[in-house]
Amino acid sequence: MAQTSTDRAATTDFNAYAVSTDKVATFDGQPRRDTPLTRTIEAAALLPDQSVSKSSFTVPASSTFEACASAFARGTLISTVMGPIAVEDLIPGDLVETHRGPQPVVWIGSTFYLPDFGGTTTSLSCLLRMPALGMDQSDLLLGPAARLVIRQDRFSDLLNCDAVLAPAKDYVDGDRVLCITPPGPVQLYHFALQRHGIVRANGREVESYHPGRVSASDIGPSVRAMLQSMFPHLDTLESFGDLAFPRTTREVIETLRVA
Repeated sequence: MAQTSTDRAATTDFNAYAVSTDKVATFDGQPRRDTPLTRTIEAAALLPDQSVSKSSFTVPASSTFEACASAFARGTLISTVMGPIAVEDLIPGDLVETHRGPQPVVWIGSTFYLPDFGGTTTSLSCLLRMPALGMDQSDLLLGPAARLVIRQDRFSDLLNCDAVLAPAKDYVDGDRVLCITPPGPVQLYHFALQRHGIVRANGREVESYHPGRVSASDIGPSVRAMLQSMFPHLDTLESFGDLAFPRTTREVIETLRVA
Protein backbone atom coordinates (compact mmCIF):
# COMPACT_ATOMS: atom_id res chain seq x y z
CA MET A 1 0.00 0.00 0.00
CA ALA A 2 1.49 3.32 -1.01
CA GLN A 3 1.32 6.70 0.69
CA THR A 4 2.25 9.35 -1.85
CA SER A 5 3.09 13.03 -1.82
CA THR A 6 4.50 15.28 -4.54
CA ASP A 7 7.31 17.76 -3.91
CA ARG A 8 9.53 19.46 -6.49
CA ALA A 9 12.31 19.74 -3.93
CA ALA A 10 11.98 16.17 -2.70
CA THR A 11 15.17 14.38 -1.70
CA THR A 12 15.97 10.74 -1.09
CA ASP A 13 17.37 10.96 2.44
CA PHE A 14 15.14 8.28 3.86
CA ASN A 15 15.42 8.11 7.62
CA ALA A 16 12.79 5.53 8.52
CA TYR A 17 12.59 1.85 7.85
CA ALA A 18 10.37 -1.03 8.86
CA VAL A 19 10.26 -4.74 8.35
CA SER A 20 7.27 -6.64 9.64
CA THR A 21 8.02 -9.92 11.38
CA ASP A 22 4.90 -10.05 13.53
CA LYS A 23 4.06 -13.47 14.88
CA VAL A 24 0.60 -14.76 15.65
CA ALA A 25 0.08 -15.92 19.23
CA THR A 26 0.08 -19.61 19.98
CA PHE A 27 -3.22 -21.47 20.30
CA ASP A 28 -3.62 -24.50 22.57
CA GLY A 29 0.13 -24.70 22.84
CA GLN A 30 0.62 -24.92 19.08
CA PRO A 31 2.33 -22.04 17.29
CA ARG A 32 0.33 -20.60 14.44
CA ARG A 33 1.84 -19.53 11.13
CA ASP A 34 3.73 -16.25 11.12
CA THR A 35 2.30 -13.44 9.04
CA PRO A 36 4.14 -12.97 5.71
CA LEU A 37 7.35 -11.01 5.95
CA THR A 38 7.13 -7.54 4.46
CA ARG A 39 9.57 -4.77 3.72
CA THR A 40 9.22 -1.01 3.44
CA ILE A 41 10.66 0.62 0.32
CA GLU A 42 10.93 4.39 0.10
CA ALA A 43 10.86 5.68 -3.46
CA ALA A 44 11.10 8.93 -5.40
CA ALA A 45 10.12 9.25 -9.06
CA LEU A 46 10.54 11.98 -11.66
CA LEU A 47 7.10 12.50 -13.18
CA PRO A 48 6.47 13.64 -16.78
CA ASP A 49 5.77 17.21 -15.59
CA GLN A 50 9.24 17.22 -13.94
CA SER A 51 7.81 17.17 -10.43
CA VAL A 52 9.03 14.55 -7.94
CA SER A 53 6.70 12.04 -6.32
CA LYS A 54 7.79 10.50 -3.01
CA SER A 55 6.14 7.27 -1.87
CA SER A 56 6.42 4.60 0.78
CA PHE A 57 5.50 1.03 -0.15
CA THR A 58 4.93 -1.98 2.05
CA VAL A 59 5.69 -4.99 -0.12
CA PRO A 60 6.49 -8.70 0.30
CA ALA A 61 10.07 -9.38 1.38
CA SER A 62 10.82 -11.24 -1.84
CA SER A 63 13.54 -10.85 -4.43
CA THR A 64 11.08 -9.36 -6.95
CA PHE A 65 10.55 -6.30 -4.76
CA GLU A 66 13.87 -6.20 -2.92
CA ALA A 67 15.66 -5.97 -6.27
CA CYS A 68 14.16 -2.49 -6.65
CA ALA A 69 16.20 -1.13 -3.77
CA SER A 70 19.12 -3.38 -2.87
CA ALA A 71 22.11 -2.76 -5.15
CA PHE A 72 24.24 -0.03 -3.54
CA ALA A 73 25.01 0.54 0.13
CA ARG A 74 24.76 4.02 1.60
CA GLY A 75 27.98 5.92 0.91
CA THR A 76 28.61 4.39 -2.51
CA LEU A 77 29.92 7.06 -4.87
CA ILE A 78 28.11 7.26 -8.22
CA SER A 79 29.80 9.05 -11.12
CA THR A 80 27.70 12.02 -12.31
CA VAL A 81 28.27 15.04 -14.53
CA MET A 82 28.89 16.99 -11.30
CA GLY A 83 31.47 14.49 -10.08
CA PRO A 84 31.08 11.56 -7.66
CA ILE A 85 27.92 11.78 -5.54
CA ALA A 86 26.95 9.45 -2.70
CA VAL A 87 23.99 7.32 -3.78
CA GLU A 88 21.90 8.59 -0.86
CA ASP A 89 22.35 12.16 -2.12
CA LEU A 90 21.09 11.49 -5.64
CA ILE A 91 17.72 12.99 -6.48
CA PRO A 92 15.48 12.41 -9.50
CA GLY A 93 16.68 14.56 -12.36
CA ASP A 94 20.40 14.30 -11.54
CA LEU A 95 22.53 13.41 -14.57
CA VAL A 96 24.52 10.22 -14.09
CA GLU A 97 27.43 9.24 -16.32
CA THR A 98 26.67 6.06 -18.30
CA HIS A 99 28.14 4.10 -21.19
CA ARG A 100 25.64 5.99 -23.39
CA GLY A 101 26.54 9.39 -22.00
CA PRO A 102 24.77 11.40 -19.27
CA GLN A 103 21.28 10.20 -18.34
CA PRO A 104 18.79 11.53 -15.79
CA VAL A 105 17.84 9.52 -12.73
CA VAL A 106 14.08 8.91 -13.00
CA TRP A 107 13.49 6.67 -9.99
CA ILE A 108 15.26 5.86 -6.72
CA GLY A 109 14.32 3.17 -4.22
CA SER A 110 15.69 2.54 -0.74
CA THR A 111 15.33 -0.17 1.89
CA PHE A 112 17.38 -1.62 4.75
CA TYR A 113 19.49 -4.69 5.19
CA LEU A 114 18.81 -5.96 8.70
CA PRO A 115 21.11 -8.56 10.25
CA ASP A 116 19.35 -11.63 11.63
CA PHE A 117 16.21 -10.86 9.62
CA GLY A 118 15.05 -14.40 8.94
CA GLY A 119 12.76 -15.85 6.36
CA THR A 120 13.13 -18.00 3.28
CA THR A 121 11.65 -15.43 0.90
CA THR A 122 14.03 -12.52 1.48
CA SER A 123 17.09 -12.18 -0.75
CA LEU A 124 18.90 -9.92 1.73
CA SER A 125 20.77 -12.70 3.49
CA CYS A 126 24.17 -10.97 3.27
CA LEU A 127 25.97 -8.09 1.60
CA LEU A 128 28.98 -8.25 -0.71
CA ARG A 129 32.24 -6.42 -0.18
CA MET A 130 34.52 -5.88 -3.18
CA PRO A 131 38.04 -4.47 -2.79
CA ALA A 132 38.95 -0.97 -3.90
CA LEU A 133 40.31 -0.60 -7.42
CA GLY A 134 42.97 1.93 -6.42
CA MET A 135 44.51 3.85 -3.54
CA ASP A 136 42.14 6.78 -4.05
CA GLN A 137 39.01 4.60 -3.92
CA SER A 138 37.20 2.66 -1.23
CA ASP A 139 35.79 -0.84 -1.03
CA LEU A 140 32.42 -1.34 -2.69
CA LEU A 141 29.57 -2.69 -0.57
CA LEU A 142 26.76 -4.16 -2.66
CA GLY A 143 23.37 -5.73 -2.10
CA PRO A 144 22.05 -8.88 -3.81
CA ALA A 145 20.42 -6.95 -6.68
CA ALA A 146 23.74 -5.63 -8.00
CA ARG A 147 24.91 -6.89 -11.39
CA LEU A 148 28.43 -6.34 -12.63
CA VAL A 149 29.50 -5.62 -16.19
CA ILE A 150 31.68 -8.47 -17.46
CA ARG A 151 33.74 -7.86 -20.58
CA GLN A 152 35.55 -10.44 -22.69
CA ASP A 153 36.95 -10.15 -26.18
CA ARG A 154 35.07 -13.27 -27.30
CA PHE A 155 31.65 -11.78 -26.52
CA SER A 156 31.66 -9.78 -29.75
CA ASP A 157 31.96 -12.93 -31.85
CA LEU A 158 29.84 -15.25 -29.72
CA LEU A 159 27.09 -12.90 -28.53
CA ASN A 160 27.34 -9.89 -30.85
CA CYS A 161 27.80 -7.56 -27.87
CA ASP A 162 30.70 -6.05 -25.96
CA ALA A 163 29.69 -7.17 -22.48
CA VAL A 164 27.19 -9.09 -20.36
CA LEU A 165 25.67 -8.51 -16.92
CA ALA A 166 26.16 -11.04 -14.13
CA PRO A 167 25.04 -11.02 -10.47
CA ALA A 168 27.81 -9.75 -8.21
CA LYS A 169 26.97 -12.57 -5.77
CA ASP A 170 28.17 -15.09 -8.40
CA TYR A 171 31.71 -13.85 -7.83
CA VAL A 172 31.90 -14.44 -4.08
CA ASP A 173 35.17 -16.32 -3.55
CA GLY A 174 36.05 -15.64 0.08
CA ASP A 175 39.06 -13.62 -1.01
CA ARG A 176 38.43 -10.81 -3.48
CA VAL A 177 34.65 -10.76 -3.07
CA LEU A 178 33.31 -11.46 0.40
CA CYS A 179 29.83 -12.18 1.70
CA ILE A 180 29.54 -10.22 4.96
CA THR A 181 26.99 -9.62 7.68
CA PRO A 182 27.38 -6.12 9.18
CA PRO A 183 26.60 -5.79 12.89
CA GLY A 184 23.79 -3.32 12.31
CA PRO A 185 21.30 -2.07 9.69
CA VAL A 186 22.68 -0.87 6.35
CA GLN A 187 20.64 1.34 4.05
CA LEU A 188 20.54 0.09 0.47
CA TYR A 189 19.57 1.83 -2.78
CA HIS A 190 18.91 1.22 -6.44
CA PHE A 191 17.99 3.70 -9.14
CA ALA A 192 16.59 3.67 -12.64
CA LEU A 193 17.63 5.88 -15.54
CA GLN A 194 15.72 7.13 -18.55
CA ARG A 195 17.25 4.15 -20.38
CA HIS A 196 18.83 1.12 -18.77
CA GLY A 197 22.52 1.87 -18.55
CA ILE A 198 25.89 1.11 -17.05
CA VAL A 199 27.03 3.39 -14.23
CA ARG A 200 30.21 3.62 -12.19
CA ALA A 201 29.97 2.89 -8.48
CA ASN A 202 33.23 3.49 -6.59
CA GLY A 203 34.87 3.13 -10.01
CA ARG A 204 33.28 -0.22 -10.91
CA GLU A 205 30.82 -0.77 -13.74
CA VAL A 206 27.38 -1.76 -12.43
CA GLU A 207 23.97 -1.70 -14.12
CA SER A 208 21.12 0.65 -13.26
CA TYR A 209 17.79 -0.81 -12.16
CA HIS A 210 15.65 -2.72 -14.65
CA PRO A 211 12.95 -5.23 -13.62
CA GLY A 212 13.65 -7.55 -16.53
CA ARG A 213 10.85 -9.65 -17.92
CA VAL A 214 8.13 -9.89 -15.27
CA SER A 215 5.05 -11.29 -16.97
CA ALA A 216 1.83 -11.86 -15.06
CA SER A 217 2.07 -15.56 -15.86
CA ASP A 218 5.46 -15.72 -14.10
CA ILE A 219 4.76 -13.73 -10.93
CA GLY A 220 0.97 -13.46 -10.90
CA PRO A 221 -1.23 -10.53 -11.94
CA SER A 222 -1.58 -9.08 -8.43
CA VAL A 223 2.19 -9.09 -7.80
CA ARG A 224 2.85 -7.54 -11.20
CA ALA A 225 0.24 -4.83 -10.53
CA MET A 226 1.84 -4.10 -7.15
CA LEU A 227 5.26 -3.83 -8.77
CA GLN A 228 3.92 -1.55 -11.50
CA SER A 229 2.41 0.78 -8.88
CA MET A 230 5.91 1.53 -7.58
CA PHE A 231 6.86 3.32 -10.82
CA PRO A 232 4.36 6.17 -11.30
CA HIS A 233 6.53 7.74 -14.00
CA LEU A 234 5.83 4.82 -16.37
CA ASP A 235 2.65 3.53 -17.99
CA THR A 236 3.74 -0.12 -17.94
CA LEU A 237 6.76 -2.16 -16.85
CA GLU A 238 7.57 -2.65 -20.53
CA SER A 239 8.33 1.09 -20.65
CA PHE A 240 11.68 0.34 -19.00
CA GLY A 241 12.77 -0.59 -22.52
CA ASP A 242 15.56 -2.92 -23.55
CA LEU A 243 18.50 -4.02 -21.43
CA ALA A 244 21.81 -2.35 -22.19
CA PHE A 245 23.51 -5.78 -22.31
CA PRO A 246 22.28 -9.35 -21.92
CA ARG A 247 21.95 -10.77 -18.41
CA THR A 248 23.51 -14.11 -17.63
CA THR A 249 25.36 -15.94 -14.85
CA ARG A 250 29.01 -16.57 -14.06
CA GLU A 251 28.48 -20.26 -14.81
CA VAL A 252 27.38 -19.49 -18.36
CA ILE A 253 30.24 -17.00 -18.79
CA GLU A 254 32.75 -19.64 -17.73
CA THR A 255 31.24 -22.03 -20.25
CA LEU A 256 31.71 -19.45 -23.00
CA ARG A 257 35.30 -18.92 -21.93
CA VAL A 258 36.22 -22.49 -22.81
CA ALA A 259 33.87 -22.90 -25.79
